[in-house]
Amino acid sequence: MKEDVEKFIPLIKTGLVSDADIHQLISRISHSIKEDSTRGKELGQLLGKIKQAAKEKDIHPAIHWVPVGNGFLAIGHKPGGKISFGGLKDEGTTAVLTLLNENEGAAQIGKQVTNQGMEWIWVPFSASRPHEGEAIAEVFAVYAQLQRLVTAGSKIYIHCSAGIHRTGMITYGFLRFVGKEKAAAVELLQTLRPVTAAQVGEERLVWANQFYQASDNIT
Repeated sequence: MKEDVEKFIPLIKTGLVSDADIHQLISRISHSIKEDSTRGKELGQLLGKIKQAAKEKDIHPAIHWVPVGNGFLAIGHKPGGKISFGGLKDEGTTAVLTLLNENEGAAQIGKQVTNQGMEWIWVPFSASRPHEGEAIAEVFAVYAQLQRLVTAGSKIYIHCSAGIHRTGMITYGFLRFVGKEKAAAVELLQTLRPVTAAQVGEERLVWANQFYQASDNIT
């Protein structure tokens, strides 16, 4: 039983185990302790781990949704810790844009996002070497996709690792893409996440200004 339960711990933390299944697992272990008191210490430790994982799962993301078009945007660091995948789902998130590279665990995040029934969009991005030349077309394509989603009323969560440089660049660029003036885009970035607005860096915003009015204005 111990090995089976241990496998559930990380799944519980990331919101991939329902509350009903967690309750059933706790009841099963509690019943086993009553049947065999000699295993009380061992199984009691398992119960403690499960309950702690459930508490972490119940922590809802510190997300501030900002309206864009008919939908909403939110930004932050990568999910899987205090921002659980289940918590994102509970917040009404319908799509997640991941800016991590493959070696940063992007595929694992994508799997857990889709397991929660949310749409996953992946654009490996570098704040120090942002897309240029022909590669810019990939950013334009993603912005067009995001625009369609917010027009349809979606709630999109954008993240990199810490939710600062890459997230700030891409989010500000999208706000410019849909027609926000510089001051309005900066103000919205501040509203979305003050730490991102403060630390993204002016040179990164300059890169993102190239996307201004590249689409139909939805603001």
